[in-house]
Amino acid sequence: MYKERYERRKEELLNNKDINPKNRQVTEKFLEFEQYKLKRKQGLAEVDEKSYKTLYFYIGRLINLNNWFKNKDWSKLTEVEIKKLIDDLEDGNIKTQNGTRFADRSLYYQMMKGKLFDLVGKSFIATQIIKEFSIKGREFRDEVRYIEEESFRKIVDCAPKTEHKCLMWLAFDIGENIGTLLELTREDFQRQINPDTNEPEYLVMLTKDRIKRSRTARGETTNYQETVKYLEIVLRNLKPADPKNVKNRYLKSKKTLNELHPENKLFKFGHKAAVKFFDRAVERAGVKCLPGGQKVTFKDLRSSMACDLLRKGWSREECNSRLGHKPSSRTIDSYINYLSLDRRKPQKKVYESNLKKIEADFEKQKEVSKLQGLKIENLKEDITQIKTDFKLAMEKQRKQLIEIVMELKKGQTKPLVVKSS
Repeated sequence: MYKERYERRKEELLNNKDINPKNRQVTEKFLEFEQYKLKRKQGLAEVDEKSYKTLYFYIGRLINLNNWFKNKDWSKLTEVEIKKLIDDLEDGNIKTQNGTRFADRSLYYQMMKGKLFDLVGKSFIATQIIKEFSIKGREFRDEVRYIEEESFRKIVDCAPKTEHKCLMWLAFDIGENIGTLLELTREDFQRQINPDTNEPEYLVMLTKDRIKRSRTARGETTNYQETVKYLEIVLRNLKPADPKNVKNRYLKSKKTLNELHPENKLFKFGHKAAVKFFDRAVERAGVKCLPGGQKVTFKDLRSSMACDLLRKGWSREECNSRLGHKPSSRTIDSYINYLSLDRRKPQKKVYESNLKKIEADFEKQKEVSKLQGLKIENLKEDITQIKTDFKLAMEKQRKQLIEIVMELKKGQTKPLVVKSS
């Protein structure tokens, strides 16, 4: 997809006679260099889709730079003009289509310090300005944005189709980017039974060719039964897409939906359609991001998953691994700090210490109770023995008394003999 977009836009740019011809020549050399560089850097025989995506966005930045320098030959730019452009970007005088300041200006600075301005002999000027004033050109904001599970369920309830619900649950459960999830096929899912819960789950394979290059290829198991339920419905009903042609201004030639979305592909729609139905569901649910109240996006489901797992006791390392980050990544720290998870650790330690003390006292009390129980049992046995001995003694005395009485009776019944004198 991006290959065709890139080739079309590149052709339009290089054939646009309104653009300074010398700048077009530099642009062509720059794109050829970057294409070769991306191929060699990634160890590829042919340029892959991810590299074409990078090249595609280069073209947009090249057009912007040409417009900002008023179509002047880049080889004739002065230090004053280059500094003015950097100042305008930093001061927000140059704005995006939405009327906001460019958040990642470093993308333009890298081109001006790098190969693009190397080709016109001006890179040293941009490098000197940026280095001298320590210009970063990027806003490193530790902005916390997430929604809670209850709010997410409200959004899902407002989704119109099973496929939409399935995509939402995958985004919240697995925590991968929407672009990656939209490319998943039947072969990326493996059904299995969890040995601990004895419930079905799916192992989702996130391969290197689909995820961002900065992330780790991995397999993640689903945590929610809702994800399993919707996955089973979607997987069971996979069928070829509608054979009609696609009207797409980015494509040179018409393609059918079957060519864009083969039968084994889970979702037969693209990124734009996914964002459209998600935005509609969010609006109907009336859900906003915490804590700032921003509009909820698919990207926020990824951070929401991380917050949900942290609150449920997952460690930083476990969450980083599920997000595909390296162990050294500190991205998740802003959420840990916001949720005050680290601040609760001393309280948790005090609680655990008190709990252990209570458990020790309880065990000691159990031993005392056990000893008291043994004493009571022994006392009961002694009392029983005393009663038995008492009964035997009383029975013996009763028999002796009877014998005495019988002897007395015999003595009284003997005839009296009177001796004569």
